[in-house]
Amino acid sequence: MEKFRIYALIIGQVLVKGPIFDCEIKKMSFKEQRKRKFAPIQGTFSNEKEWYKTFVQNLSYFDPIKIKSKYVVVCDIEECSPNAAIGGAVRKIDKIARYLSLVEAEDRNKKIGKNLLHITPYIYQVNKIYSLNDKNEEKEIDYKIESTSTYLPNRPELTQWRVKSTKNFLQNLHDFHDETLERAIKYLYRSSIGYFLLDNHETVALNHFKAIEIIVNSLSNKQNFTERIEEAGNKIKLTQEEKDKIKKLWKDRSMYGDVAHPSKFDQAERYPNQFPLPSNVRYSGSFLDSVAEKVCLKYFDYKKRLYSIDIQDIDDTSEENRLGVVNPWWESNHLFFWTSEKNKEKIKKAVKKKLAEEFNVNEKNVEISFYGDKQHLVALIKQ
Repeated sequence: MEKFRIYALIIGQVLVKGPIFDCEIKKMSFKEQRKRKFAPIQGTFSNEKEWYKTFVQNLSYFDPIKIKSKYVVVCDIEECSPNAAIGGAVRKIDKIARYLSLVEAEDRNKKIGKNLLHITPYIYQVNKIYSLNDKNEEKEIDYKIESTSTYLPNRPELTQWRVKSTKNFLQNLHDFHDETLERAIKYLYRSSIGYFLLDNHETVALNHFKAIEIIVNSLSNKQNFTERIEEAGNKIKLTQEEKDKIKKLWKDRSMYGDVAHPSKFDQAERYPNQFPLPSNVRYSGSFLDSVAEKVCLKYFDYKKRLYSIDIQDIDDTSEENRLGVVNPWWESNHLFFWTSEKNKEKIKKAVKKKLAEEFNVNEKNVEISFYGDKQHLVALIKQ
């Protein structure tokens, strides 16, 4: 075991110099900080992958915060390595910041007496680590974290799509304007790259499930989410295995606790000291699972065959039974149908016939029904 000393800059409403738990808050001039070469801990790209012509690596750790403060938390700790020392110190300092944030709010509330119990959080940043000798004298150490993973080396693998129709599919996906789909794809993509952008595991997991949740909730109004999965899944033709997997992810997200809500205890707190700190997430989906991708693609296939049709009354018979497009740059598959007919069943029959002609399908493959009042129809072109 070795002795280490970690310095972390800290900012807060009230900072009392002296011992705090098993650490200490001190005041340190900017001149002294510059002399010590204080700087946020950063990961560095590993040089072990120089033979790759192209690749992506994630920084093992990079603190995006830049703190300037004359107050520091000093933590002495015995550990087997600098990584373990920083991990243990961060756990201690993070706990100090959490408790100070809550206690400062209570202190302010007691003084002012207006029940202003809102938290103004204490912010900290580890800036320096030293090793200590037997006399507790500080010694500089060369500490850095290197990236150890490599993604997509020497790509592209191909310069043409494997399937000829993919080019048109890409364009059709881009040109199809559906707010639900666009939001879901945004969450799915962010989840897939979260590891490289240093999103924590909770964020990656929640973004992944959010892509599914947005689509499911848009297709069903059932009160229970598992019932919504069944209804939405049947509409977009999810397999039973895919629906069961979503239900499992929903259970993990909502009931296990470590993803979205506080758990009974933080299992990661019982892990050995290490840095970066481990996460307590046990989410079985994450971005490596394909279920959200399948939901997005099957939703797209369903929505491109689903049409919302507004019925427009007319007096001019020259416009009779004509289809028109509504806001094609903002919303796909939203149509007008002009008719002087008043009978709902005759309107449905006329719209079905027009859609079958327009899309060159048998009328039997057009499902159509009114929703709301007699001015709105929804039509599905069956496969």
